[in-house]
Amino acid sequence: MTVAAVADRVASGTWSDFGCEVNAFPPAELFDRYERSRFLYPAKRARLAPYWPLILDNWQRARRAGELLHWVASRDEPGGGWASLTSWRSTHAGWQTQHLVSSGTLAGGRAVMLAAQAVRMVERQDVAAQNWFSPANRFAALAFGTIERSLGPEHSLVAPGDYVMVPLALARALRPDGSAGSVAELDGGACPELAELARRCRGAVYARAEGLDRDDLRLADVDRLYRLVGLRRHRRIWVLYDASGAVRAAALAYRGPLGFNFSFLENRCDVLIRPGLDATETRRATDTLLTAACHAYTDFEPAAVPLTTATPVDHLILAGAEPVRPYTRALWLAEAYPDLYRHIDDLYAQRLRGRGVYPRSTA
Repeated sequence: MTVAAVADRVASGTWSDFGCEVNAFPPAELFDRYERSRFLYPAKRARLAPYWPLILDNWQRARRAGELLHWVASRDEPGGGWASLTSWRSTHAGWQTQHLVSSGTLAGGRAVMLAAQAVRMVERQDVAAQNWFSPANRFAALAFGTIERSLGPEHSLVAPGDYVMVPLALARALRPDGSAGSVAELDGGACPELAELARRCRGAVYARAEGLDRDDLRLADVDRLYRLVGLRRHRRIWVLYDASGAVRAAALAYRGPLGFNFSFLENRCDVLIRPGLDATETRRATDTLLTAACHAYTDFEPAAVPLTTATPVDHLILAGAEPVRPYTRALWLAEAYPDLYRHIDDLYAQRLRGRGVYPRSTA
């Protein structure tokens, strides 16, 4: 399919063009469907149980804002199949797309994914989108883990990493000796040194997708939108300077409505360590930043720092941190939305012809 063909197909860019609805279900009904499709399986449901009333309230509040903060695309098939996809505003013009749930339908999964891209293309307000998935999920790995080949590295990124819950008590007890360097929390203005560190660690796509190349690093403008319905979305950033005053590492502490993502990735602490540091320097930098960043999580209900990192943290696990799972992050810029549309369309066309794996639910 050519760029022109994609443009023709998504010319109007409405959900109904694809047989989909948006925000059609109250969260309680949506979550019930999640359970019946086993996307919300018993072990995950038990893990979320202590926070379930808060999670439900957060989704209900977000629904009041329509598609401004959080949308759920869904499609019911005549034969009983059902599919849905959710996305929420992560940064100024960046969205986290997740929870692809397909129960008994290939066509439904295809419809919600293509509709999502079509609507975003027509609205022309995005900078980027991202999806986090377990590399063990074969369909997610095929759909999102291959986008650099389909979209090109200048417009997309696939970044593997680990996700570890570090108890607040452990983060506070690390007590680094200061040999890693000095730490400072950034204000809301632009920080070119942070943007350059982000590019060195993850590339230009990451820096742009996360809004690290612009003003308002604290996401104050985004927070104002969330406050309209009684929610919060903001970011605190600590940087680690070496003896020469150069930035060698950073911790980006995102805070958002608990349970927007069922793995709590809306509250992740993303640690960036400058390439070239040895194992000891990397460990000291991680510990120093964790000690600072734990201040952003004093009111985080699970009483932990949800750490996402591409560098080893075995010492934290040995000390009592809980390894959640490996996670791979896929990011793509808005310029590549037509290419992603083609990528997903081709992938589902193969599935519908009976080749390859059946699409299972993704994170």
